[in-house]
Amino acid sequence: MVSHKKKLRSEKAKVKLKATKLPKGLNVTKTEFKVRKITIREQLTESQYADGERQLNLKETISRLKHHSSNMRADALRNLREAIVAGRINLTGYMNSLLQGVSAISLDIDRDTRRDSFKVLKCLLSALKTDEVVPFFHIISSYLRCAMTHIQPAIQEDSLLMLDVLMEHVPQLVVTHSVKIIRNFLEMISRARKEGDHTSRTLTVRLGEKQTTIKWRTKVLERLRQMLATLVEYKRANNSGKIVNSFTKNVTFNPTAPQHYNIKRQFLSSANKVDLLAVLRPSLGHKSADAIEGNEEERLREYVDHLLPLLVESWIEVRPQEQQMSATLTSEAAQTLKVALEILQNIWILIELHEETESNKQLSAWFQQQYAEVFADSFLSEGFPYQQNCEKDPDASKKSYKKHLKLLSLSGGELCLEQNICMAYLMCQFYKSHSAIHTQTERFTALFKYLEEVVSNLSAHPLQNHHALIRALRISLFENDIKFLQLHKDLTLPLLNSTMEAFLQNNFPAKTNSETEVLTLICDIVQTTQLRQHYGEHIFERFLEYLPQLLLKPYVQVSTVIAMSTLAKQKNSTFLRALESKISAVIENLQKIQVAGAPNAFEGKKHIINLFYWTERNFSPEQKELLHQNIDKHITDKRIVNYFKYILSG
Repeated sequence: MVSHKKKLRSEKAKVKLKATKLPKGLNVTKTEFKVRKITIREQLTESQYADGERQLNLKETISRLKHHSSNMRADALRNLREAIVAGRINLTGYMNSLLQGVSAISLDIDRDTRRDSFKVLKCLLSALKTDEVVPFFHIISSYLRCAMTHIQPAIQEDSLLMLDVLMEHVPQLVVTHSVKIIRNFLEMISRARKEGDHTSRTLTVRLGEKQTTIKWRTKVLERLRQMLATLVEYKRANNSGKIVNSFTKNVTFNPTAPQHYNIKRQFLSSANKVDLLAVLRPSLGHKSADAIEGNEEERLREYVDHLLPLLVESWIEVRPQEQQMSATLTSEAAQTLKVALEILQNIWILIELHEETESNKQLSAWFQQQYAEVFADSFLSEGFPYQQNCEKDPDASKKSYKKHLKLLSLSGGELCLEQNICMAYLMCQFYKSHSAIHTQTERFTALFKYLEEVVSNLSAHPLQNHHALIRALRISLFENDIKFLQLHKDLTLPLLNSTMEAFLQNNFPAKTNSETEVLTLICDIVQTTQLRQHYGEHIFERFLEYLPQLLLKPYVQVSTVIAMSTLAKQKNSTFLRALESKISAVIENLQKIQVAGAPNAFEGKKHIINLFYWTERNFSPEQKELLHQNIDKHITDKRIVNYFKYILSG
């Protein structure tokens, strides 16, 4: 070993440099350097650059949607969404592979990645027109149906979010493919059970999940309600469009050219029949999902036979067990009741729309016979009208209390107005022209008294949907047969009086068009001689005297003017006297008034002028001269002036 002294001598023998200091500013390491970018020729054509950073090209991004790493898939979705929002990519040539890749991630095992794919799908549908999505929508619907029936409950839950995106952006395409989509709702909350030759369904229970079974069923049934409501809107638009196209045709006569007119009603031809009930074809029992055996009515009956018991069982599980004078519902019970009743309401409307085209009442008669008593016994218990428990938890925070108020509003409010009103509508539907209507006298008494109380206190009842109330009033006061009205005259007469009083006091809001709907309802009743005699001529006097005042407002609906015209043609003396007394005021307002729904301004005002053709008053020459002077003074359109003078001269 080398001793310590030898080490010291060797260190001293080394050459030592003289210590010097660098000038100030030079003791810095320079890090600047220049490089030259190296790019491949293929990258120049396929790559995009934004803010100096290279972005993935579309082909590479789509390929990464299938990558085994969830992080890579999530990164590809994020880049794709940013590019779509910024409008940096052209989607036209990649529609098939793009929708295929994004839709496939709806089945991804990772929750965040699945939900990111729904965001990308939302951006895609927002950037594309509906016509561009049509050829590829079968791809999206296929993955949606796979997700709805997936073995993983989490993927089933998120499939509802995917359906929400489609219902928001392409509802008409969802309606077109509803034959394949709508039958999966039953699979999400129930299982088929075969008993001999008969197949029924039983509700399933979700064990070990974060959300309760009741909440899950409500979520599923709410989407079913939305789909049925969209179907109703779609079929109504189609039906009204066909009727207008069949009966309305504006023709300009030309004596030198041949004239062609429609003779056959197109919407009644077999080629144009709407397969309404095919949308309700289920995949049940041993039958194939795409089976075409049986007619439309058989398919609907099979679907309803499986759906109705599930709705009844879902309600029975949550309804109050002890029947009290007024049943108090929990928030979950109120939501279940609301969605179940609205599903039944939409089914009834779909049946009515179908029967309008088929001109028969077979479906409604079958529905009444099979389920009228079941509905009354299950839903309309002794605790009607229902209310909701809204007591505030003293230990709850302000945030949780706001959430409680939001849930309370979504489930119908404290008084459950929407549920109770819908109950009245459905009871009238199930027992309209029903042979066993006399067995439900007590229940109809409670229903009509409740409707009268709601109509009489509209200002105290914060109704979000006045159309549901008017629908219940229409079927209660007008659409039911005379036998029904005679059986409950002591109840329907006060209800009609309250409705007319609420209309005269402007309690129905004009913004939501409910005022016009009530006006149309009362006019329909007055125009029907049998109903007018049943209720009594005298109760309509105030209403008939008020009607001409509507012609003094800034605008009036053409349906209102047509209803007035019908009353005038019927020589309703009360209405005609009130109309004659307002002729000077009508002349002053005629130039300014707008007739909503008329083909043009002149045609709308002709409807108003024609009312005075039916007046029984004989004007003296002096009175006619004075009226002509008023017409010349207040009306500038010469066509209206000449036409009005011509009518008055008749």
